[in-house]
Amino acid sequence: PTPAIARLNIAYVPENMGIFADLTVQENLLLAARGASRADRMDAQRLQWIFGMFPAVEKFWNHPAGKLSGGQKQMVAVARAIVEPRDLLIVDEPSKGLAPAIIENMIAAFAQLKAGGTTIVLVEQNLAATLALATRVYIINNGHIVHEGPAAELKAQPDILQRHLGV
Repeated sequence: PTPAIARLNIAYVPENMGIFADLTVQENLLLAARGASRADRMDAQRLQWIFGMFPAVEKFWNHPAGKLSGGQKQMVAVARAIVEPRDLLIVDEPSKGLAPAIIENMIAAFAQLKAGGTTIVLVEQNLAATLALATRVYIINNGHIVHEGPAAELKAQPDILQRHLGV
């Protein structure tokens, strides 16, 4: 069940974002902030960090999340997952619908989380974003793992991508 997963300190950002459209951005984040019963009890320093990475989260703080653009909703979904420190973050296609500058901010946020000890399982088609973060890479084609190895190997041998994915 979802509460048991949360107690294990795991957060998940689904490809479809999974935001609560009728709730404000603030309320969406508050739902994930297990240690806070009200918005003013959320970790202010962590919120400022999130606002720095995703300015739209702060800008639309009191707006219904369902009224945001697709990219803004994605920022809310990621912000909700990281509003508290997590041991494991599972993220499915986080760069989908985001502008390049926001993708850079998101990768920077994930890199900081990784450096702080968070394990990140990232499903992503954006190769640059993937290689900026990855320690290990799995290439899946038609539901089958066709390559597995260190990210450094993929960077050093781009022919692997050509062989498996034609890119």
